[in-house]
This record gives sequence, C-alpha cells and structure tokens, in this order.
Amino acid sequence: AASQTSLPPSSHHRHSNTRAASRTMSAHARDITLNVDAPYVDVRRFVDAGDAQASTVVITIPLRASSRRLERALDEPIGKSFDRLRAGIAKSTKSAPKERLSVELFALDGSRVDDAATHVDAWNDDYALAVGDEWFRVRLDAPEIAGVTTVDWPVCGQPLPASVVGATFCLRDDDVAYVWSVIDDDDGTERVVCTSRIYTPTSDVIGAKLVVDARPRGGEPRRFALSHRVRDIEPPRNDALERLKPSTSRADVRVMTYNVLADAYSHTWSTMYPYFAPDLARAESRLQKVLEDVRVADADIVALQEVDKKWFELLYEPVLSARGYRATSWCGKSGQTQEGCATFVKRSMFTIEDECAIRLTELDDEKILRWLDEDVNVELKTALKKITSIAQLVKLKSIADGKEIVVGNTHLFFHPGAMHVRILQAHAFARKAREYGAGAPLILCGDFNGEPDDGVIRYLRSGEIRADDVDFVRGALFRWGGTSSRDRARDLFYVMDDGTGYDTVDRNLKVTDAQGLQNLVERSVCMSLCTRTLREKYGALCGCGVDALTEENPIIRVKKHVEKKCTFKNCHTVAAFTLRREAGLSPGTSMDDDDHAAALDAFRAIKSAEAAGFDAVRDAQTALTDAAMRDTQTTGEVIPVGCGVSLTIPPESRIISAGGFLEWTNYVGGFIGALDYCWISQHAFIPRRVSPLPEMRAVLEYTALPNAQFPSDHIPVVVDIDFVP
Repeated sequence: AASQTSLPPSSHHRHSNTRAASRTMSAHARDITLNVDAPYVDVRRFVDAGDAQASTVVITIPLRASSRRLERALDEPIGKSFDRLRAGIAKSTKSAPKERLSVELFALDGSRVDDAATHVDAWNDDYALAVGDEWFRVRLDAPEIAGVTTVDWPVCGQPLPASVVGATFCLRDDDVAYVWSVIDDDDGTERVVCTSRIYTPTSDVIGAKLVVDARPRGGEPRRFALSHRVRDIEPPRNDALERLKPSTSRADVRVMTYNVLADAYSHTWSTMYPYFAPDLARAESRLQKVLEDVRVADADIVALQEVDKKWFELLYEPVLSARGYRATSWCGKSGQTQEGCATFVKRSMFTIEDECAIRLTELDDEKILRWLDEDVNVELKTALKKITSIAQLVKLKSIADGKEIVVGNTHLFFHPGAMHVRILQAHAFARKAREYGAGAPLILCGDFNGEPDDGVIRYLRSGEIRADDVDFVRGALFRWGGTSSRDRARDLFYVMDDGTGYDTVDRNLKVTDAQGLQNLVERSVCMSLCTRTLREKYGALCGCGVDALTEENPIIRVKKHVEKKCTFKNCHTVAAFTLRREAGLSPGTSMDDDDHAAALDAFRAIKSAEAAGFDAVRDAQTALTDAAMRDTQTTGEVIPVGCGVSLTIPPESRIISAGGFLEWTNYVGGFIGALDYCWISQHAFIPRRVSPLPEMRAVLEYTALPNAQFPSDHIPVVVDIDFVP
C-alpha cells in the first residue's frame, strides 16, 4: 500500500495567511467570536503520494448528540461533504427536519468559505465551523498518537528513550511533549523527574517505578508504565570500553563498524552460545551496552550491521539522535527477517546528501549474467535468487569544507561454503559504490564474513582475483540447502520393493568436473550425518515412533518411516538404510560392527576421490582461465569462465583496510577470526589508528563472545583516518 503523509505546512495552510482560501469566499461576512473553550473540529488531510485519488480528509465533529466522523476525498468540494453530513444527521434523528440544517465554514475575518472550495484549500487553523446552532474551532492536521512505549529495562546511567505509537501529523519535535515520573510505593503519588523524550535514570531513583506520558499538541495524553523497576548501575565494562576511547589527537574522520548481533536470531543462541546467560542475552539489556560502546567510541561515522528494525526505531535512532547523530533509513534484508544495516553520522561533521540500498545478489553485468546461465553454475544461480544480502550507500558532504565522500555499509552472506558468493557480492558492492560516488572517496564498512586469506578479502586488498582461484572452485561445491535429508528420503520411494533401483549409486569415484565433485562431497556429508544419527546420543532406536519392526522386507520397512517424515537426520532406520546404500551394502535397517567397518572404508575412498577430483577440477579451471586471459583483447575487469570469474578493481579506485588485518573480530565457541573491516580509498585517505584488541583475559573469563563485557559476538572496529593532503 502507498504510504500516506500529511500536507506540508505552507502559507495558506497555517494560521495567519488566508489569501488562497479567500479567493473562494463569498462577499458576506459575519462577526464571529468563539469562546476560548469552544470545542474543536479536527481536520486531518492524508496525501497518498502514489495515488492522488486515494488522498483523503478525515473530519471529526464532536456534536452534542453524537460525534460525527467524515472521511472524504481530499479534492472533493466541502459543500458536497457538508451535504453528506446533513444526510447522516437527519438519518440518525429519524425525523424529517423542519428546515435544511445549516453547515457553514468561516474564515478568520468572518468571511464564509464557498462550498465549492476543496478540502485542500478550504480549511485553516482557528477557522469556525457552524453546524446548526453549534460552533466549533477548526484544528488542522493536529498531531495524534495511539500510544507511547519505551525500553522496559531501566538501568541507572543508561539513556531511556520514549517512542510514540501510531503517530500521525507529528512533523515537529515539539508536536509531542513527554513527561517521566516516579511513582511512590506508599501513596501512589507521582514525582516528575524528566520532561524530555530521553530520560537517563540517576542513582536517587534506583528501585523506583517509572511511567512516561506523551501528549500530542492539543491532544489527549497516552501513558506507558514500566513493569521493571530502575536497576542499579551494572558492573563496569572497562575491558570492553577502554579500547574504544578516542585518542587525544583527533583524526580527520573517525569510523566505527560494528555487527551488533540481531535479536531476531536469539532463538538459536542456546545452541550457538550455550555459555551466554539468558539474563545477559535479553535485548533490552544487551543493546543498551551496544549503545554504550557507540557513545564511548564517539565516532563521526557509525556503520551498524544486524540491526533489528524494532530496536532501530525504539532504541538506536532516538538515543543516537539525541547524541548528535543523524540516522539514515533502516536498510533491511530483502527476506522475512527484520534485520539489516543502519548508518549514523555526526550532524556537526556531515550532511546526508543522498542514500540508497542495493541488493548484492542482483548482478547487472552482462558477462556475469550470461555466465550464470551455463550449466556449471546452476546451483550458484539458484542460491543468488534466494540470498537476501543488501548494502547501504550514503553520500555525505563535509560541513567544514564541502568535500563529498561515499560511505558503504554491508553484511555479506554468511555460509562458510559460499565463498564464491561473497567474492561476487564484494565486487558488486565496490563497483556500485564507485558508480554512486562518481569519483568521490569511499569508506566501505561491514561484516564481510571473510578472513584475510579468504578470496573475498584477497580480492579487495589486491584489487584482482582469477577465475581459477581456489575459492571459486570450492564455491562450485556449494548447494542451496546443502545435503537435503528430505530429498534423500523421498528418493527411497524410487527403489522398488523387490530391490530394483537400489544399487543406482555411482561407484565410479573418478571425477573431472565441478558437478561430479559436488556429488562426491554430498555423498561424504550424507554418510557422516547418517553415522552421527546412529550414535545413541542423537536419539534412541526408532525414536520416531513408527512401528515397522514386524515388516521383514527392509525396503518396505524404511518406506513406512519415510511416509511419517523420517529422514537420515532424525531416524535410525532411515540413517542405517541410507548409509548401507551409500557404502554398497545390501538393503537393511541396522548396522553391525562389520557393516560400520565397510562403511568407513567406503567413506575413506570417497574422501580420497574428493581430493583427487578437486585437483582435477582446479587444473581444468586454470587451463580455461589461462586461455580466456590470452584470448581477451581488452583489459576489462570481468572475465567469466568455467566456475569462476576473473575480476579487477581499476588501479585508480583501489582500496585498503584502514584497520589493517586484525587477528580476530569474531570470537565464539568453535570459531575465531577477523570478519569486520573498514575499507578506504587509497588515493584519498591515510590510516592513522585502529582500536586495539581487548585483553584475552576479558574474553576467556566468560568462555567467548558474547558475554557480560561484550554484548555481541563481534567486537566493534574503530579506525581513525586522515585525508591525503
């Protein structure tokens, strides 16, 4: 649906100037003096920018008998709307009126507004509406809210923002007034402690109950009572914060990039971060620490990734705006998960000239698009259609000297097997940033999900990558959804009850192309997962509850399990049958020691064939790449061939990592590595300083990240850079 907004205030829409409306007034004027306590008729005009015919006006008239609400087209003459009002009043009285009900609108000078005037121009603040003998003062496009809310986790010393819900016509900062109060436990009396939108609890209110009231200008107040009392200041986070403090010698630009860990994925944390206590994981508490990191770092540009839309609106935007930052729009991924990127810049340093969002999987290079249509890249093309990665580009202008820079903010696709996708995404990100900036210096921030030796980072730091790069060959093995246990289970229905179709697994392990290598990899993964399922700790025998033990034919027996949604990941019967089939054993639904030994031998043979197949595919890809490079007559930056693409960044557009290459920026159970970077135009900037890594003692004290000191599984990377003189 198209968004609806109010008409912008203008000279003939506000208070004093009635010139536009007076053109449609009659010559008859009345001496009108309304009491100051005269009731208001609220007139609110909604403009639909996408569909002029959908623009409406809503008029609420508090008549003595009953309140009336008219919703009419904005371009309709007021006389026609007044006729509708008369008809509605007559219908409600259930008796024919003795004479036609008078409905008239009068301007400030007492002139009657002509009935032919449309709702666009007819109304103005403090005009008078007469309905019969009842008089009303006009209130035009008055602010209105449905409610107010805040982060229900008040902590001493942490800013607490109030946010209105269902706001309309709240165009100015003073359209809504806020009042924070402490409620006395004994007598319920209230003591006002703050009259600003953002309240920072102090030590004298620890343990107290809080309420916040929001009153739109001229409207009714709304209240939110916090369910949690004000908490004492939390233990100091010196290990996390000291590293972020600015140097006494200020650089030209200070930049922070920070993956803040989206709360949208909290349902996975008990598995991913079993050491992270639930009370610390609570978003209301954890994200206040994230904002404390931002405040202490005091960066001029802040690029955040994994920002929940909800918390952008309730917490990040209001708190950082109060700290002197201007926020870009929240830039969400194109999927259903409501998380994305947000960038904040200091108002004292920059103006935001423009911003845009790009989908990193919508590749528009003709050569790459033709290459994706080749059979070898069918899995890559499928993946690109499903991946939702985005990037945000923001054009800034320096207030001090008018210099323009382009800031990029992104979070590349995470899957460890999709290293080729990240190379293509980084290429699209850098290229589109160059085009968007048209020569302006670049600052490209984000979580690139690549370590310094990975292809995506090698490409960005060196400015080139060949189509036979090992990450393109490895990436050719990636398949969206991985080894699907459901697909494998459904394939068992193609095995006839008499065994026909059972021994269709290819026993020739020699492969020379990416598709054959991918099949080998999926077979080895499948066998590993079957073996894992057969271990007791992954479930009891027949834990699926399917009763098929009396069936002698193992093929019929396993099909009964598959009919009940069993797969080799959740059912011993299907796991045993699948493992036997992959290992070349006879049909069956159990495994003895000899069977396991035979399966292990088959697994080792497949893994050995994988290694040989990888070398063969890499050699073939190198031959294709060398031939393509020789045959290419131009120095174009895109040369797709086989399962890879040779890419280059023009020398004049090369970028460098402002923070160098840290040992790690992501430290969790099972993974330690540097994933977060701030890339800057080599010709325009000079790196000066990067925030040091925290003491390992502080990290290991809580096992890993996130923890009580560090609210995300990533640490923020803060760099100081200077312009090239």
